[in-house]
Amino acid sequence: MTRKEYDTFILTDLHLVPEDQEVELIIRDLTPADRRYKYRSSFVTALVSKSESKYPDQLWIRLGRGQLQEKPWSVKILKEVNKFS
Repeated sequence: MTRKEYDTFILTDLHLVPEDQEVELIIRDLTPADRRYKYRSSFVTALVSKSESKYPDQLWIRLGRGQLQEKPWSVKILKEVNKFS
């Protein structure tokens, strides 16, 4: 199974992001099966870790102005949340 890549924007201090706990995030898919859907955003419940290898997928962190962090985190998507229904 290939490792999927996502990115997300963190608008608070990175030290305040809870690790190994369920957290709601808006993520963008960077490696979809059909490249027409690259950057499609989803609201998800996920587990995140600053360790690059703890969870199956990779999560790139961007700060409020879009600056990309040097090292990716890992993420495990638990479910997609529909906030609009």
